[in-house]
Amino acid sequence: MQLSLTLGRRLWLLGCIVMVAFVFVSIISGFVGARVGLTSATARILTVVQDVVVFILPAVATAMLVTRRPATLLAIDAKPRLGFTLLAIATLIVAVPAMNAVIALNEAMPLPDAMADSLLAMEAQADAMIAMLVGPHTVPNLIVGILIVGVFAGLSEEILFRGAFQRLLSTGGLSAHAAIWTAAAVFSLVHMEILGFLPRMLLGAYFGYALVWGRSLWTPVILHAVNNSLYVAASWAGLTAIDSLGTDYTTPASWLWLAASLILTALGLRTLRRMS
Repeated sequence: MQLSLTLGRRLWLLGCIVMVAFVFVSIISGFVGARVGLTSATARILTVVQDVVVFILPAVATAMLVTRRPATLLAIDAKPRLGFTLLAIATLIVAVPAMNAVIALNEAMPLPDAMADSLLAMEAQADAMIAMLVGPHTVPNLIVGILIVGVFAGLSEEILFRGAFQRLLSTGGLSAHAAIWTAAAVFSLVHMEILGFLPRMLLGAYFGYALVWGRSLWTPVILHAVNNSLYVAASWAGLTAIDSLGTDYTTPASWLWLAASLILTALGLRTLRRMS
């Protein structure tokens, strides 16, 4: 695909639009917080506004400015393949015990003393925001939480990070692997949760490979929505992890679950690669 700007200029364009959108939403959020206060209802509305203004609009605007085929650049004009998508979802699910081990490893990493308190505070703030978005323990709140945190957040983040950012990188001269891991690292950094940086980067890379192998943005959108929805459901049910069999991996049974997860995940990834 021939684009009208060099890689550096198109990334600069995307970054500028995102920053302007972020400042705009920050002003609106501050105004609403001062006048109305932050409740579950206002948090949900502001989250949807942020997803549209900060994630979706910059991606679409950049794609329209750099090419006459924005839908092709964003990979939203191709339908997801059913068999590929179902296998990708199954691989995501069987990887849960392995991902829980990565989460535990990331959380066990020592933090710099000067940054530990602020980093932990950011983690607590993020958890509190998710709890506010989900709301009280009712089924309607669970459905709303899945729609906002699961489906809509998955859609908006994939359009920006995989559809726009990763595709701009891969069509600008970077190899597919370099584009995938660069987008995954930035995707994880933007969440500002250092204790979850490594597992979130791995998850972003998986979404990136799903886009390359499946050749449709809708596949990583579905995967992202499923992943977030499982997290919301687990939080709503009071679980610390989707895998309720234990995450300390100090017992033989836990090690067997971890080994099985790693083997099945590797087989799933290999099959997905072959299906591409």
